Amino acid sequence: MLEIFDSVCILLAKAEQKHFQYTKKVLDERGLGITPGQLIILYTLYKQDGESITDLSRRCFLDNSTLTGLIDRLERLKLVSRVAVPGDRRAYSIFLTEKGAALRGQVIDVMDFVARTMLAGCSSREIACFQKVLRNIFEKL
Repeated sequence: MLEIFDSVCILLAKAEQKHFQYTKKVLDERGLGITPGQLIILYTLYKQDGESITDLSRRCFLDNSTLTGLIDRLERLKLVSRVAVPGDRRAYSIFLTEKGAALRGQVIDVMDFVARTMLAGCSSREIACFQKVLRNIFEKL
């Protein structure tokens, strides 16, 4: 193992970098035409469609400016649409289009495939412990 991997901070950062690169590769190989960041937005909208940018930002854990750029690109791909909120001409709700909704199975399949690949050889107990550690890191930081 590399010497720098004795640091849990570096190991976590490099593992996430590998995870991102691998997810991007799988998305590209399957021809979905989206990025891992866009995948997060679609997945969040699959859970609850038609949210304001502020609410979607909170649920995706992305700042509004980052989210706006990702939504712009998803809109160009015709996977989401912005719908004006009646009574507030500055506010929009984000909805999946038919095309975006139709990708649901493929998006979830990619997520499941990546998870199975990266956790291969781990027991269900180890995976539960890993999830607990990741949630702990997320909550503490």
